[in-house]
Formats: sequence, C-alpha cells, structure tokens
Amino acid sequence: MPDRPEIQAPWVADATAAEMDFLDSSFFASKLGQKHLPTPTEVAVCSPDFRINPRSKPVKFEHLGLIVKFGPCVVVEEAICLRMLRKTLPEKVPVPEVYGWRVEEGRVFIYMELIQGETLYDRWDHLNDQGKISICAQLKEIVAVLRQLEPDPSDSFIGSITRRYLLDYVFQAMPSAGPFTTVKEFNDWFSALPQQQLPDSLKYKDPYREFLPDDGTIRFTHGDLHRGNIIVSRTDPPRVVSVIDRTHAGWYPDYLEYCKALYTSDYNGEWRNT
Repeated sequence: MPDRPEIQAPWVADATAAEMDFLDSSFFASKLGQKHLPTPTEVAVCSPDFRINPRSKPVKFEHLGLIVKFGPCVVVEEAICLRMLRKTLPEKVPVPEVYGWRVEEGRVFIYMELIQGETLYDRWDHLNDQGKISICAQLKEIVAVLRQLEPDPSDSFIGSITRRYLLDYVFQAMPSAGPFTTVKEFNDWFSALPQQQLPDSLKYKDPYREFLPDDGTIRFTHGDLHRGNIIVSRTDPPRVVSVIDRTHAGWYPDYLEYCKALYTSDYNGEWRNT
C-alpha cells in the first residue's frame, strides 16, 4: 500500500492574517505587470448587492483569470484548505489555485483561479448514461484520495483545519463547538444537540446514539459534496475539472462525508441513489 499523503505545516497558512498573498502562485508568476490582486473596494464596485446580501455571488475578473469569493460568511479556512489540497494532492484532487485573501470590515475575500465549466447540477440531466457513469467514477477516485488524508496521529482532533471550532453550516445556528479530541467526544456532543435547551429534569437517553460509531477514524472531509460544488467540462466526454467550496471542510469522523452528501441531495432524486 502506498504511503499516505502528509500535510506539511508550511502549507497551512496563518488564519489570523488580515492579508495574504501566495507569491508562489501562478498569478504572481505569470501576469506581466500585474502583481496586485484587486482590492476589496474594486470587488465591491463589481457587486451590485455587496452591502445588502451576506451571500453575494462571487465576482469574476475574466481578464485576470480569477474569481473572488467574499462575504461575512466566507472563512479563510476555505483558502487554506484549497491551498493545502493543491500542494498535498497535485493532479489527484482538482481544486482551484488560491492566490491570496483579504479580511476587511468583517468580510473575507478569497482570490482564486477562475475555473471554466459548469456545475454538475446544471449538466446532470443533459448527460447520457455513459457520461453519468464516467463522472461518478471520477468522483469516486477523487473522494478515495481525499479519504487518505488523516490528521497527525500524535495530535488528532475534530474541527476546522486550523483547529478552530466546527465550521459546518449545519452547526452555524448553534453555539460554537469544538475542536474535539476524539470521535466519541464529538458523537456525545452531536447526540445531545436536540436537548441543549431542555432542563436536566426533561433530558433523556438518545435512542439513536448507539448508531454513531465511536471506533471510527478521523478523515479530511469536504462536508458539502453536492452537485452544485462539482464543476465539470462543457465538452464531451465530461470531466470533473474542479471540486469547489471548502467552507465546511475539516477533520471529521469518517462517516460524516457520506451522511452530509445524503443530507444535501433530493430525497427522491436520481443523484441520491447514484
């Protein structure tokens, strides 16, 4: 069995930095005379709902070959995850190259490569059976490679890649939690969520707690693996050209990727049973 890929510390950038440029990225190496990323102000000018929509659409700078994802719900951990994956698993897990980030007035701006293609959500119904089988086979390989990533066994935890609390949107409406040191600790917390607001006298033993395995491993998890976050080529044969949106990614129990994929799929849709 080949050695598992290891995450090198220098690839996990300082999440507390308000400004970060990855000078080793192709943006700074290949853009003649262009050594500066667009400022947050320049991004705002290109976004008509910048001030009123906390989830504004990313802004494209076609002439620079980049796109800027921004907003109060964006986190620098996404940029760090993308860079880590690109460095750790080059050619194996297709992700956009990250050029840098800015943090200004409570908003995070992530500057990354503009990927050409369309979402699998938009293209799925237009694919023939052979195309669907091919895409699923490619995704299977990508996920299998991702599942090889494990935290340092001497410093294992469940949480964001920067060892912060859980960033998964499922938990955003709840008090911040994590990082957790063991799978059991996470499972106990997760199982108790429905009873958080109950007085002790009304709390009960969760009948479903036993279905959460405490002996599982911790794996790097995308956490939002649905068709809207999978970019495929516009031409045939269809290819997976990028897997985007790492807002919720981090170290989680090995069962969570599958559960979240089910959670984000239509209950009666073809994708759920693919």
